[in-house]
Amino acid sequence: MLQSLVYMSSAVEQFDDDELEAVLAYSRERNTADGLSGMLVHRAGRFMQLLEGPYDAVMATYSRILADERHGDVSLLVEESIHTRRFPEWSMAFDRSEENGTPDGFSGFLTQGDQSADHSRPRELLRWFRNHPLADPTAAEGKHRR
Repeated sequence: MLQSLVYMSSAVEQFDDDELEAVLAYSRERNTADGLSGMLVHRAGRFMQLLEGPYDAVMATYSRILADERHGDVSLLVEESIHTRRFPEWSMAFDRSEENGTPDGFSGFLTQGDQSADHSRPRELLRWFRNHPLADPTAAEGKHRR
């Protein structure tokens, strides 16, 4: 049996492309070593991550995220036991310019969408994060200023 969880958080300070690529490289290395897969999505200072793998590894990683001072407003959205990985690889999606090429593990999830037939709650949350304007805190701020 595997464990899956999805959380959302806000970046305490904005990340630029280089910092996000460093997060991607570090996370791919660490998560692979820990037997984790999933997806991390960053957009406009917000993160949503789906983690899946052995229970102890998932929970230890989530505990590190809770203690990480770069994350604020961490909210656990879904936690469940699963039989099969939904994301057999680990990848990350974030808005970035294409001029520097594509780093290993980068996902086109934000720009290309998701063609998976998986309609699980975790996958639907990631789709919501990609599509919904309220997932972008700057969009909500713009509405309040009008």
